[in-house]
Amino acid sequence: MSRTFRIPGTLDLLIVDEPGTILAMSRDQRLDRDFTSKGPLFNRIAARRIRRVLALDGEPFPAVAPHGPDRPSPAQNALEERLDKLQPPCPGAQLQTLADYVLGQSEERPLGPLVQEVLGRLFVPDYAANAESFEDARLLDAAARSNNPLRQALWRMTGRIELARQRLAERAENDLAALHTTAIAVHNLVRAFERMRALAQHPGALRRIPSAEAASRCLAAPNSIVRQATAAGSMEEGSFRPGTLVLFRLERARDRSLRHDVAFMTTSWSRCPAHAWVPRLLSAVWESAALDQERERQAS
Repeated sequence: MSRTFRIPGTLDLLIVDEPGTILAMSRDQRLDRDFTSKGPLFNRIAARRIRRVLALDGEPFPAVAPHGPDRPSPAQNALEERLDKLQPPCPGAQLQTLADYVLGQSEERPLGPLVQEVLGRLFVPDYAANAESFEDARLLDAAARSNNPLRQALWRMTGRIELARQRLAERAENDLAALHTTAIAVHNLVRAFERMRALAQHPGALRRIPSAEAASRCLAAPNSIVRQATAAGSMEEGSFRPGTLVLFRLERARDRSLRHDVAFMTTSWSRCPAHAWVPRLLSAVWESAALDQERERQAS
């Protein structure tokens, strides 16, 4: 399903939430991530917000970087290859702590900082997360998505966004991929483990549901991602012109289909380098939780 919203001089927006349509349109290179000041007022404001919030020293985060000459980029390929080689997907102690959370047994540490630290250590071996660092990540994510002009103005006046981004960048050693992962992508994995904990509470779920199925059911995609048209075009789903913003509602599409290729845009030039690692991590945590529960049952 797609919907077009056009108000002359104010708004030019195409929203898509059908899985197949998203995948088809994501391969159209006329829909890029340059986020230039084209189109009506709302479009220009949204593009400026993305460029301002999701960039470090003028360099965009990988998830909002333009297509460029090479896609996947060499850095994207290198990160994907490194993640694919991780066996297990994270150290055993972290895996156990996540399994304890799924079982409802871990109350020593909030989930957000825990997941942020797991992700951070994919890039920085001694990455340490805490309540402050996760709050910085929540603030940066909210600033990237909020269309409330009063909130945006307040954030600019106080400099809170810049301070939060700088603190997170220091923890990530100014690695843009690490910064995006620990500031933005972290929230998807937190939601996935919250879903997994809820699923595990169903009687017999850990014993009955295979780990791959549990991972698919619990996987969380970004609520939405944005593209901006660089040229005019027309597709069955709708027409666009330079500056049109195209909103892919990924989580809604993933929820309908449980498809990993939708959640991670794996057939697109902008595919997530962690498209295989995240399901492996979720599966490993489910298996660990199931094993722990079985051991408890046998011991009782």
